[in-house]
Amino acid sequence: MPNEIRKDYVLDRWVIIAHERSKRPTDFQAAPQERVEAKTCPFCPGNEAMTPPAFLLYLPSAGGIRRDRDRDGERRKDWLIRCIPNLYAALTPREPQPLPADEFRTREDGVGTHEVIVESPVHDEHPGRARVEQTELVVQAYLDRLRALSRWAYVSVFRNHGRAGGASLSHAHSQIIATPMVPRTVAEELRGSARYLQQRGSCPFCDIVEGERDTDRFIYENPSFFAVAPWASVYPFEFWLIPKRHQSTLSQMREGEKGDLARAMRASLGALAGALRDPPYTYGVHLAPTSGENERFHWHLEVYPKLSIHAGFEDNTGMFINVTPPELAAQSLREALEGRV
Repeated sequence: MPNEIRKDYVLDRWVIIAHERSKRPTDFQAAPQERVEAKTCPFCPGNEAMTPPAFLLYLPSAGGIRRDRDRDGERRKDWLIRCIPNLYAALTPREPQPLPADEFRTREDGVGTHEVIVESPVHDEHPGRARVEQTELVVQAYLDRLRALSRWAYVSVFRNHGRAGGASLSHAHSQIIATPMVPRTVAEELRGSARYLQQRGSCPFCDIVEGERDTDRFIYENPSFFAVAPWASVYPFEFWLIPKRHQSTLSQMREGEKGDLARAMRASLGALAGALRDPPYTYGVHLAPTSGENERFHWHLEVYPKLSIHAGFEDNTGMFINVTPPELAAQSLREALEGRV
């Protein structure tokens, strides 16, 4: 197949799909991750004093879970999910202060929040093999924190996996950063979705679900979620999880959809680990801003494996080169899914 230059479904972003430089999946297989002993891990039970007190805990209770928090210097050790402030926070949760600026230099006070969700008390819990019930608790924690942080303009939910993926600790955890403004990528997706709706009369992500099902880029689906290697993927083996039912944010999920999201995450992240020997990656949940008319937006989760380095061309142009066509990536992920679902 010849090289191609593809445009994103929504964004004004072009990607070179370098078929002629394509690599085999085995070329990307990661080296074994450096293991961190549980006894030195601040996220393991028994080491709670190494972190700030938890403002939200999920505790086992008869017939379900109970929400609580650390109190009066006590650190609970019987938790299932633990939500804590990031010890090295990028933003500070306080009222903003005015800062001097001029027409050249624009700035705002660094207010917001930066939180950590410890996803399991089990040190080696991996999202690709975790119990669905535990991953569903992680999804529920995302929902609880989204509601709690709704005073901020935008709430970013993301996860770093592996040292090259930005994770300083190997214990499974997600992060949340709430900002006083809507980030550029989300703002561009909002504008792109509105433009697409005006031109075609439909939601681009609803169309992706319908239009990619019978293509070589399809990976997986269950009753509520759809996994696809996007047409103009920036990263080798990038894939997206999209809710089939149109919804602008996680808080619009129905009860049964939380379990389907957990199953989709387990299946697809497990396939990525199986195909490429557990590579480093990041994922980000693209949500509508917390206020405004955003019903046209369709939330989704994007997974970015860290298998290549963006270098001079990308930095110089804002255009990307992907050496693994999404069709080949999807084929490898589908094959790795066999026997998992």
